[in-house]
Amino acid sequence: MVRSDLTAPLGMNKRRSIGRLPLGLIGVAIMTVIFTTGFIWISIVDDPNGGEPMATIKLSSALDGVGPSDIEIVDLPDGSQPKVIAAEQLGASGTWHENDAAQAGSENQSSGDGTSRPRSTFLKDPASGPTSLVELARRVDYEGLDGGFSSESLSTEPIEQLLEPNTFGALPAISAEGVRPLDAYARRPNPATLTQARIAILINGIGLNSDMTMKAIEDLPADISLGLSPYGDDINSWMKSARLSGHEVLLQAPMEPFDYPDNDAGPQSLLINLDKKQNDERLSWILGQTSNYVGLVNFMGDRFTSNETHMRELLSKVRDRGLMYVDDGSSPRSKAGEIAGTQAVPFVQADLVLDRSLNAQAIGTQLLELETIARQRGIAVATATAFPVTLDVLETWSQQLEERGLSLVPISSAITSAR
Repeated sequence: MVRSDLTAPLGMNKRRSIGRLPLGLIGVAIMTVIFTTGFIWISIVDDPNGGEPMATIKLSSALDGVGPSDIEIVDLPDGSQPKVIAAEQLGASGTWHENDAAQAGSENQSSGDGTSRPRSTFLKDPASGPTSLVELARRVDYEGLDGGFSSESLSTEPIEQLLEPNTFGALPAISAEGVRPLDAYARRPNPATLTQARIAILINGIGLNSDMTMKAIEDLPADISLGLSPYGDDINSWMKSARLSGHEVLLQAPMEPFDYPDNDAGPQSLLINLDKKQNDERLSWILGQTSNYVGLVNFMGDRFTSNETHMRELLSKVRDRGLMYVDDGSSPRSKAGEIAGTQAVPFVQADLVLDRSLNAQAIGTQLLELETIARQRGIAVATATAFPVTLDVLETWSQQLEERGLSLVPISSAITSAR
């Protein structure tokens, strides 16, 4: 029997009614609405990223927080001669003047092979004008746009204007133009390192063992600084070898440890029971052993560095002779940092001593911690001694450093007004 609308129960034909709806027409209508909405959105909203999340930051050209070592050589992409822009060309306000750079960078000097090289940096002193004392202490370390930055040797002969005659030898001194030995003898960091996390390492004990000294000088990267022992044999020869290899050098100052005299830093150690004149004479002996160094670093001395009176006297002399001071990080009781801040002494505090434990695994662990500090803060500082295991680990570790996004810089690049 054929079912009809009269014989079918109520509602039984609803399925057939829905099946007769024009589904194609409905689909076309939906697509039309979607495309129309998209066209209107693109026309009204000016967003080339199509609504992707965006963040907006404000860029500033101010030089606030830029240190002296952060201003270096600018490459000119059009093939023009590079300008040498140095910290010494920054005015008292911290701004760079084009006229100052033009004198230092756009004038070129001829080298022996007939090529043209940029002049070395001039130091701009507000009182006396530009001077070339810094130029005398540095060889040009930029060969041109193709050669890039190179690690050429540093000067090995002292600058006469930066010396003060003394019965213990010529002592470092600030020149009449205001140039400090720190300014003249510091190694400039590679400009490419300014965008990376940086690590500064100082290896002490240079000159005490000839084999280890030569290994440190020849096998370690030039950006690792070296601390010369005043008791080393033929210290002047080691100073020259180190700087010829590009290493910045410091001088170790032996000081009294807590267990003195059972543990003695040496015959010319600075002692807390000596009067000011006696310690001054010992300091003069230390300073007169060599030249071309940028500053002092303590050797032992946890008792001496914890004495506020003696450290004030020492650091005032370091500042007045145009040097920097490095605390090797071996004593948590050292007063050097707080005193240096109040006396405007160029100062660096080591974060770690790498080789407190003389085994490769322990040194490697310290280096990993040093890398972590550098990534967190931007720069990290460590000291160590020229022991065989230390030098072997450092040589291997430094070879992969750039692959991990880190760079080595000389110890003078770590100087900050507050740490």
